[in-house]
Amino acid sequence: MPVQANLISSAIMAQFAINRFTGKNDRDIANAVGGAVAKYLVIPNLVTCTLSGLMGPVSQISSITVVGIVPKLMGSLMTTKAASLRFTGTKMMPFFNSIASGVSQVLLGMILSGNAVGIATGAGTGKFTAISDQVLSKLILAEMLSRRLTGKNNKDVANIVAFGIANHLKTSATFTVMATGVIAPVSPAGPVAVVGIPSIYTKIS
Repeated sequence: MPVQANLISSAIMAQFAINRFTGKNDRDIANAVGGAVAKYLVIPNLVTCTLSGLMGPVSQISSITVVGIVPKLMGSLMTTKAASLRFTGTKMMPFFNSIASGVSQVLLGMILSGNAVGIATGAGTGKFTAISDQVLSKLILAEMLSRRLTGKNNKDVANIVAFGIANHLKTSATFTVMATGVIAPVSPAGPVAVVGIPSIYTKIS
């Protein structure tokens, strides 16, 4: 499942429906979060891969799976942030859990690709190393404003949602990746093993 705005917003709206949210701004909020997340996560090099295998000039990186994205943990980060901002309400927890569940559903289908230098074939893992909740928060707020959402809590909602998404991905999400390329040089003893080779470029789709 690609990281697309309409898929994320639809998944959030489905969760809102399950939790019987019927607010007039629910769709705009879902679209704002979906639009911001889709724009941000496709920025190159948010993820760094570390690979081991056989030496080569350059390789193509492709992901096999992404694991560690847990909606309840992402939602818990949001509600913790909300409490720190004195954001209260009886429906606060199901509201943010709905957003976390919708976002997580789509992000579990993320595909990572990229390149590494110094390795031809091998495998490894990728982690979110350059993701920023502050950047994501600004994008969410901009998407809200573009939809004429002008509530007094907009900035807090943007901060809360961005904090939960960015910090959960940074601490928990892990891509399993493989590298493919031409092995070279090959010494008389055979291919040379390499360990801990970092990616030079990655992109999520």
